[in-house]
Amino acid sequence: MSIVIKEVSSFKDILKMIDDTIASLKQQLAENLKKLEDARVRAEQVKKLRETFKNLLGEEVLVSGKEIDLKDAKILINPDPLTELKAIEEAIEKINTTILALQNLRKSLEPWTTVEVPSRITVVVKEGIPVTILLKL
Repeated sequence: MSIVIKEVSSFKDILKMIDDTIASLKQQLAENLKKLEDARVRAEQVKKLRETFKNLLGEEVLVSGKEIDLKDAKILINPDPLTELKAIEEAIEKINTTILALQNLRKSLEPWTTVEVPSRITVVVKEGIPVTILLKL
């Protein structure tokens, strides 16, 4: 979990920060969608190959990697394409959820851009999303 505390001079600066984060996430999303497509192709190839082996040998041939559980994370050693596909799909879902949250927050903050603030605004950003805005009068 990443938490950052930033100071800005206006609500417009917060919107710019949100816009920059959304742009970066959309770029990551595009890159990951390409990886997802590649992983889907590999997963489909492996699935067909396994079916062929099953038909030829009469039994399933399972070749999967090793998973090491570190409580809050996993290490996948030589993962099969289906496992890799699932991991990429989960990452894409997280990116999409973050983009939607930022877009909703941006929409909620737009009316605040007309507010003139006498001092700096402190913004607590958790996982890339502003979660607390401290406005001192």
